[in-house]
Amino acid sequence: MEDVVVFAALGWEARAALDALQGVEALGPRVWRGYLGDGAGVRVLQIGVGLERAEQAVAEAAAAGLYVSCGCAGALLGGLHAGDLVLGDRVVPLDRDGRALGEIPLDARALATFSAARGIPVRVSPVASSPVMLASADAKREAARHGAAVVEMESAAVVRMARERGVACAVVKVVLDEAHDAVGFPGADVVDAETGEVDVARAARSLAMRPDWWLRAARLARRQRVAERRLREYLAVVFSAGLQALGRGPRTTGSVPSALVG
Repeated sequence: MEDVVVFAALGWEARAALDALQGVEALGPRVWRGYLGDGAGVRVLQIGVGLERAEQAVAEAAAAGLYVSCGCAGALLGGLHAGDLVLGDRVVPLDRDGRALGEIPLDARALATFSAARGIPVRVSPVASSPVMLASADAKREAARHGAAVVEMESAAVVRMARERGVACAVVKVVLDEAHDAVGFPGADVVDAETGEVDVARAARSLAMRPDWWLRAARLARRQRVAERRLREYLAVVFSAGLQALGRGPRTTGSVPSALVG
């Protein structure tokens, strides 16, 4: 059993987690293992975008001491900007029409306390989890009525399975698009059906004839770079500190893998 399993939808989100780990090795397509600073074992799964992919990936995931849903989210509130960090203290699953389906509480206190002690600004807040992309500012405003600061698409599946299995769970999100931003691509589904990644060629074709979208796409690309850098920096601090930073430690010295001992 792994100590931690990290679920990341996109390749850049998974890379941010992998760059923060030690002794990383590939176990298969979009599956890796690495270690925290105290030697705790971590499996990183790149699961693709969306609720259905997340449900399948979590159902197939190994048991662990902690599940972490990690990656980007869209801001629902003004004042949140690309690169801002959000720790979920609740997940609010939404249906396809944006209605709340209850809420699932999480304990973010250990990670919030760890962050505050190191002067790292984080916002502790509910996270909405939608089965569909909220592509317009109007859709985001509607979702904000449920009290969430950000919205994403995978955490509902992760926290539901964690609860079913009796596994602790953390939700760590970095803001990508801001509350007033419209996202998505005009007239096309640009997510690759197999990998769940954005198909760059398909996205380029959808934008080619829509110059009114070019500035929007360029702005989103800049914000992604900011979000990726911030997430990588944060995870590097957290993961180097080991399980205790995640509220699960400390790990005993004798269990540190020998390959990581100097």
